[in-house]
Amino acid sequence: MSYKLSEGALEVIMNGGHYDKPVMQILGNKKIQGSGANDRFRLLLSDGKHSLSFAMLATQLNDKLINGELSDYSVVQVDRFITSVLKPNSEKRVMILIEITILAPGSEVGKKLGNPQTWTEDSAQAPAQVMKPAPQAKPTPAPIIKPSNPQLDSSMLSSQMTHPIASLSPYQNKWVIKARVMNKSAVRTWSNARGEGKLFSMDLCDDSGEIRATAFKNECDKFYDMIEVDKVYYISRCILKPANKQFTSLKNDYEMTFTADTAVSECVEDASTVPSVKFDFVPISEIANRSPDSLLDMIGVCKSAAEVMELTAKSTGKLLKKREVTLVDSSGGAITLTLWGNEAEKFDGSSNPVIAAKGARLTEFNGSKSLSCLSSTMVRVNPDLAAAHQLRGWYDSGGALCDTVNISARSGSSGGAGEWLTFSEAEAQQLGAGERGDYYWLLGALTFTFSDNAVYKACPQDQCNKKLLDQENGLYRCEKCNRDYPNYKYRLLLGANVSDPTGDQRVTAFNEAAESMLGRSAADIGQMYDYDKAAYSQLFEQVKFKTFLFKFRTKMETYSDEARLKTTVMSATPVDYKDANTRLVKSIKALSGVEV
Repeated sequence: MSYKLSEGALEVIMNGGHYDKPVMQILGNKKIQGSGANDRFRLLLSDGKHSLSFAMLATQLNDKLINGELSDYSVVQVDRFITSVLKPNSEKRVMILIEITILAPGSEVGKKLGNPQTWTEDSAQAPAQVMKPAPQAKPTPAPIIKPSNPQLDSSMLSSQMTHPIASLSPYQNKWVIKARVMNKSAVRTWSNARGEGKLFSMDLCDDSGEIRATAFKNECDKFYDMIEVDKVYYISRCILKPANKQFTSLKNDYEMTFTADTAVSECVEDASTVPSVKFDFVPISEIANRSPDSLLDMIGVCKSAAEVMELTAKSTGKLLKKREVTLVDSSGGAITLTLWGNEAEKFDGSSNPVIAAKGARLTEFNGSKSLSCLSSTMVRVNPDLAAAHQLRGWYDSGGALCDTVNISARSGSSGGAGEWLTFSEAEAQQLGAGERGDYYWLLGALTFTFSDNAVYKACPQDQCNKKLLDQENGLYRCEKCNRDYPNYKYRLLLGANVSDPTGDQRVTAFNEAAESMLGRSAADIGQMYDYDKAAYSQLFEQVKFKTFLFKFRTKMETYSDEARLKTTVMSATPVDYKDANTRLVKSIKALSGVEV
């Protein structure tokens, strides 16, 4: 089979001209810089007339090389590309391939097409005509910028082309990027042996890729209010250093740090040419196979949302607010995503919105995997994305009733991922008889709560929850810390009975789980106990016969030479009745053989 390359296309492009979707051949590739999924690859391209070694593959296309889909001698159509000037006041460019279509694999072509000569500036001649105009291939000159920033040297910006983010490296001194702000964190403070200060981070993107930028101390004060999410800015004079992959999932080997010389100015013209957030979604069913602490992009429909919970951070003592939402997608998976702070408070799951999250951290506890938002995580509700529209259609046309495997419900010897057991089934499986105990999920109702001694005064230290001794002199004694305190914090230790159609069980719920069951924070309940006994008693009456989906840990323990089963509530969440009814119908079908 013959393959027709776009002869002369490289000469047009490298002279600053335009060429629409040229067909080229990959003659070679070389890995440069970085490691893992974020390596960069330099390409040797041929258009049949010339060959060019000043070409790079955008990082989002790395997988095509790594998995062998793109190989030497492959013929490709370059659907989208950009060029960047390597040095100020120079005409030497590098071509970056952003989107390609593989027309023929290298194994099928098997040889170099034509007799291409190496393209150089000396051998190049200006093209006689511009061929098939393509706006996306045109390098973008940075316009002269009005000096809204007094330190901004606009003459420096206007003297060179804007650089693609993918082309930045610590070896370049002068560059300007034109990028959209995808996300901006809140201002955070730190204090250590070297000093203290504050910072904020933001994630930037352009056609070629994305990068994290961080501003400390004076630069934090200077730029935080100026920079707004989803706006486009010209940015220059930042330090580039290797990215800390522990805190970012962006596909870039480097990150930027603002300095006293950093220049930032808003792009008020042609900002629509810069894309918004780039996602690399992982199907929920595949998340179960990912390693804990991975940072992932995911999208799903909110099937249910718990109420906002308040808890105290152990490390800082700050009051935190969180909300857990259960997300599903067409892969048949379900997972819990934890929202924090303002995101948790303002979230409304009543209309089953589509949620997209970028850079959520995967956590694992007792076999259950879930996702949690970080300060850098981008959350979008009902985003205008093709994947979101597809999910909306799937869910509304029957996906809401499909069976799903909840990977956040996987645990111990529960009899299967996401399976709900009854008390009789847990007893039949002898759960709790092992040395380490077992975990399982159960749909049950609170038939009794023991209000006596449910709240106690605990040590105010973050890492200590020991019950204090009231010395009746205004001080409270912590035997664990061996100290007296004038203050305390309230903690919950709730005893209760949980029943289902097959039996009942005495259970114990510690602070966070007890707060979920009672629907109030330990601090509120403690205030009621001390100052409003009637409200305190009424609270415990109100939760009787309330139904929850419980996660239990059960283990055989010995008390006074008598072995007894101890059941602890690990979590208690409101019932998703759509899910519960689907499970019920499935059970009826399995037991009776009758279609319901």
